[in-house]
Amino acid sequence: MRRHIGWALASVISVGFSGLGGALAADMAVKARPMPVEVYNWTGFYIGGDVGGAWGRDDVTHSTLIAAPGLAFPVDAAAVTAASSPSFNPSSFVGGLYAGYNFQSGNIVYGLEGDISSFRMHSNAAGTFPFPSTTTLTFNANTSVSTDWLFTLRPRVGYAAGSWLLYATGGLAVTNESINQVSGVLNAATFTSSFSSTRAGWTVGAGVEHMLTKNWVVRAEYLHTDFGTANGPGVGNLPTGVLGNLLCTAGAPVLTGPATITGCSVSNRLTAEIFRVGVSYKFGGPVVAKY
Repeated sequence: MRRHIGWALASVISVGFSGLGGALAADMAVKARPMPVEVYNWTGFYIGGDVGGAWGRDDVTHSTLIAAPGLAFPVDAAAVTAASSPSFNPSSFVGGLYAGYNFQSGNIVYGLEGDISSFRMHSNAAGTFPFPSTTTLTFNANTSVSTDWLFTLRPRVGYAAGSWLLYATGGLAVTNESINQVSGVLNAATFTSSFSSTRAGWTVGAGVEHMLTKNWVVRAEYLHTDFGTANGPGVGNLPTGVLGNLLCTAGAPVLTGPATITGCSVSNRLTAEIFRVGVSYKFGGPVVAKY
């Protein structure tokens, strides 16, 4: 009898431990280690290149010419001034290099970026125009403007959502611009202006970046730039024996060539819209596996 009771107890204990083992196995399956989730880190130095296009607005303003008393009509002076004050809409390819450094705190990313680009916008306006006071005499006006390069230095601040970054940016924008103008008026007299200046202005814009891998990042960016107004001197040139029919300053005497008339000037205001796409290599700040 005792032997049968022992066998029964052994069977019960065996079945109990078998059930406990199955429960533990099931519990272990439920509490298995979760899969890692990638956490993108935008902190670090980066360098890249971009290409795109620029569309500008360039308004040239010639100083108001004055008709010399008894030699020219005010409407003629106004016509030469207007023809020598064209507005341009130049456009160009842009492409260059950029570099910067980002810091990330939570979802906020902030940093500083600089870039240098080819920025070769060029426009020209030339024509022959009638003097309003007569139907037989005409004058010529030829104006050209051009830029070569663009430099910007801009803080950036953005919001990171995983591998995506939306950012706003704004800061310093610098370019150079050359202006050349020749207006031929009565009796072969001319008004000329030619100057080149480095223009420091401002820029503001926004962009989006996407981290393809822990090191490679692509972007699209838009910038509005404003380089303000620049002024340059202009002079009137009178050939031998020619009277100064149109003058640059009020009260100037009637001159007979050869002579140079001072007091003329030319100014222009330059703005541009820029859109470009780029790819950069980011150093450090790898993608971290988080559980």
